[in-house]
Amino acid sequence: MNITFNGKTAVVTGATGGIGSTIAKTLLESGAQVALIDISPDRLAETQEQLSVYGKVKGYPLNVADTGAIAGCIEQIRQEMGEIDVLIQAAGLLRSADGLELKQDEWDMVMDVNARGLFFVMQQVVLQSMKNHGGSIVNFSSMAGIRGMNPAMAAAHYSASKGAVAALTMQAAVEWAQFGVRVNALAPGGVLTPAIEKLPPPPASAMDAIPLRQLSKPQDVANLAVFL
Repeated sequence: MNITFNGKTAVVTGATGGIGSTIAKTLLESGAQVALIDISPDRLAETQEQLSVYGKVKGYPLNVADTGAIAGCIEQIRQEMGEIDVLIQAAGLLRSADGLELKQDEWDMVMDVNARGLFFVMQQVVLQSMKNHGGSIVNFSSMAGIRGMNPAMAAAHYSASKGAVAALTMQAAVEWAQFGVRVNALAPGGVLTPAIEKLPPPPASAMDAIPLRQLSKPQDVANLAVFL
C-alpha cells in the first residue's frame, strides 16, 4: 500500500491478535510509530519484540473493560509517544453460545469489551488528543452486527455488541466531525485468525452469505483499516 504515516502516532487495541498485530505491522511499514494496547503483558512484550524490526513500537497493558484505567493509559501514550493521530480498535471477544443458554455474565463480558470499552477508549483519545488536531478512528463491527449469523460465527451477545459498535461509530462520526475527527467502522464477515481456527467449525450454510465462500485474511482487513 502506498500510504505513508511518517511522523504520525497510531494506537492499536487488541494488538496481539491476528488482526491487531497485522494492522500494527502495516502501520509501522507505512512510517507510523505504534502504541500497542492489549490485556496480556506477556503477549504484548512478545509482539513488541517481533514488530520492533519494522519501526518504533511500544506495548501498553490495558483491559479495555476496565474503563477506570483507560484515561491513564491514553495519557501515558501521549507523554511517551506524542499526540495520537490514528486509533484502530481491534480488541474484541468472540464467544460461541446458544441464545437460549446464554448467561448474563457471559453477555456482560462480551458487551463490556466490544462496546463499552471501545467507546470509552475512543472518547479518551478524542478528549485528550484528537479534539485539538483531528485524526482518524477505525472501529471493528461485524456482519454479525448487521444480520443474523449461525454459531460459531456469531452469537447473541457478540452480534448485539457489534451492532452497538456500528451505532456508536455513526454517532461519534457526527459528533466529532467538528474537531476534524473521522470515525469509520469495518464489518468483516469472517477473518481467518488463530482465534477463529480454535472455534468449532460453522455449518457449511454459514458460508452462503460470502460470495467467495472463504474467510478473509488478516492482511486483507489490515489494508482496509490502514486505508481508512
